Amino acid sequence: KAGYTNLSIGELVKTRIHGATPAFAQEVSAAGFGKVSIDDLVKMRIHGVTPEFVRELRELGYKDLGVEDVVKLRIHGASPAFIREMRDLGYKDLPLNDVVRMRIHGVSAGYVKELKDLGYSSVPADDLVRMRIHGVTLDEIDALGAAGLRGLSADDLVRFRIHQVRPEFIREMRALGFTNADEDDFVKMRIHKVD
Repeated sequence: KAGYTNLSIGELVKTRIHGATPAFAQEVSAAGFGKVSIDDLVKMRIHGVTPEFVRELRELGYKDLGVEDVVKLRIHGASPAFIREMRDLGYKDLPLNDVVRMRIHGVSAGYVKELKDLGYSSVPADDLVRMRIHGVTLDEIDALGAAGLRGLSADDLVRFRIHQVRPEFIREMRALGFTNADEDDFVKMRIHKVD
């Protein structure tokens, strides 16, 4: 009745083990996927993709979803709630790949809110991901500001992490008389092992 005929014993056992019931198959079809393969039905069940999850994503504007898309979102915890939180912070219509990358690398709504509090509003999604990949922390941004470097770009913050330009280093170099050194100077010093 759900549209699956001539299933092998293996397919029947697999659907039973993972709860890919005929009712679930009909719900998936009604959610806009049509008739998907038995393997896709099982994959959706394994990763907790529900018709409600798909409907919420469609309501958020993600209309052309494939099975792989929704499974990837579930695997990485990219929920409709996360997408709504990011929208509320100004990140509207994020491509699904950006949503997944943000989740993989730990870009959270809390991180974005605290960045805004430090004066970093509308940071592009790519920069948010790079900042998280390289371990740019809110405490470090705050400490860099206290050391006299406020309003650093995302590129500078990432460069500082890569080259280990830390707030303590800046304070020490300034105490030694390098009061006019800028971001590039500090990076060059670290690259060339000036201590």
